[in-house]
Amino acid sequence: MLTVGDKFPEFDLTACVSLESGKEFEQINHKTYEGKWKIVFAWPKDFTFVCPTEIAAFGKLNEEFADRDAQILGFSGDSEFVHHAWRKDHPDLTD
Repeated sequence: MLTVGDKFPEFDLTACVSLESGKEFEQINHKTYEGKWKIVFAWPKDFTFVCPTEIAAFGKLNEEFADRDAQILGFSGDSEFVHHAWRKDHPDLTD
């Protein structure tokens, strides 16, 4: 487990960043948000019942984190296509 001060491992992945057609996915990596604090959280699997509430709560605080020069990054073991389907299916995850 990583804690404050530990270096996060390098990564390169496709993120689901929008529901707008043609803008759904974006390639991000460990350098994408250089110079910003990163808040990284995980959930076990898309289409679960508990997880959307926590993810939506992070989303509602996104501007407050951005004001503090921080970027929220969430992930699970599901693909970007499953993330996209879940976001479309769940009203709390559409923003």
